Amino acid sequence: MIVLTSKQMREVEKIAIEKIGIPSISLMENAGRETALEVKKILNERNLNSVIVISGKGNNGGDGYVVARNLYNWGIDVKVFLTTSLGAISGDAKVNLDAIINMGIYVAEITQREHLKFLEKTIKDSDVIVDAIYGIGLKGEISGITKEIIEMINQANKIVVSVDIPSGLNADTGKVEGCAVKATKTVTMQFLKPGLLIYPGADYAGEIRVAEIGIPYRLAAEVGYNYNLVTSEDVKLPKRHGNTHKGDYGKVLMIAGSKNMTGAAYLCAKSAIKAGCGLVKLAVPQSVQSVIQGGLYEIITYGLDEKNGILSYDALSSVLKLIEESDAIAIGPGLTHDRDISQLIYDIVKNTDKPIVLDADALNALVGRLEVIEGKKVILTPHYGEMSRLTSLAIDEIKNNLFEVAKTFIDRYKVTLVLKGSKTVITTKEGSIYINNTGNPGMATAGSGDVLTGMIAAFLAQGFSEEKAAIYGVFYHGKAGDIAKEYVGEYGMTAMDILENIPEALKCCL
Repeated sequence: MIVLTSKQMREVEKIAIEKIGIPSISLMENAGRETALEVKKILNERNLNSVIVISGKGNNGGDGYVVARNLYNWGIDVKVFLTTSLGAISGDAKVNLDAIINMGIYVAEITQREHLKFLEKTIKDSDVIVDAIYGIGLKGEISGITKEIIEMINQANKIVVSVDIPSGLNADTGKVEGCAVKATKTVTMQFLKPGLLIYPGADYAGEIRVAEIGIPYRLAAEVGYNYNLVTSEDVKLPKRHGNTHKGDYGKVLMIAGSKNMTGAAYLCAKSAIKAGCGLVKLAVPQSVQSVIQGGLYEIITYGLDEKNGILSYDALSSVLKLIEESDAIAIGPGLTHDRDISQLIYDIVKNTDKPIVLDADALNALVGRLEVIEGKKVILTPHYGEMSRLTSLAIDEIKNNLFEVAKTFIDRYKVTLVLKGSKTVITTKEGSIYINNTGNPGMATAGSGDVLTGMIAAFLAQGFSEEKAAIYGVFYHGKAGDIAKEYVGEYGMTAMDILENIPEALKCCL
């Protein structure tokens, strides 16, 4: 699903108005009416009838006036409050403001603190609040009376519908600019905005509905959009034909595990076979091979040279031989971190052109030596802590600038990045960004990342590109977690619960 930044959205609107000839006031009319229809639906479902519209100075406020006019025409009790003076309204917004004044709809300014008590009383007496204060063009932090109004909205415990984006959210980063409206529902216009899809913005947006307002979808391509929300339509699995064998579905090699972390190797290998890989081979330290093999009946295991239960550099030649016989490789889960492991991983990556998934200890091994991945068929799957070590950026800096950090990294190394988090972001080597929309808090559990690594590697082995393998792996990993949630809830979910529901998740999009 297409996602546009605030700049791209303004460009699309400009093309629609200036080149195609769609009147700007028509776009405002459509935006306001679509929002009004959502409000009316809420009122009807709950047998409610009173609405307060709080509008700002710009076109978002103009959308609010259209909402009020439509609700009034449908017999709904509606009042409008402005966070600015009547004289400050201009353009299409003023046309719609004049219309509601001429219709007799109640309109009042809230520009001084003494006005706040009356607003508070009106909010208390209303059923639904429509937030049309700020749109996607917000610059800087909110302060003063407007901040107090937003805090009042949030404390009122009312149903809140935001027009386009909750006021106070940065449309591109999801950052709260001082304060932000916490919406029950957001009606966003024509295209999704990045800030609605990642945290903290996702916490403020509530339920999101994308409303068509008459802008042709093809215009998104003209402005060169590169953000996408991953949906089930994007991850349709190819139909398997009858005359096939396991070799047709790929051979993957997992390099994982150590004496204290056999579970990571198990989860990674088992997930790959569950995700449809034809043949999975698992290379582990010699001393743990028998332990792991006992629970992996479908997996071929290899015990390699080790030191004290950890793979040694002497295993390199054996690993490279196994790689020659494989279609894809996954390295990292449970390997632990020491000098031998670091050099082993570095030389494996350096000496192969096969597609590789690097996770966990494989990422730590390459800190400060990332030049080895440059331009290769590599998928990195760091969480925020690992990304911090790879980039030397603070975790908060990464969280607050997810897209910028991801794009800067990709521009430098030209690989595929899966930046894991509550909303996992996949960035391709071409710079396209995909935001995942499956998964739940129950998946924040030990071993969940090992399952994801196995799934991505499985898709690589089956012939998917690095981009598609990452997108499919992340989507179905989250989907398996969502199915697991139905049975075990969020508190008790384990990585095994996710793993066992991979086949059910894959059935969803066949």
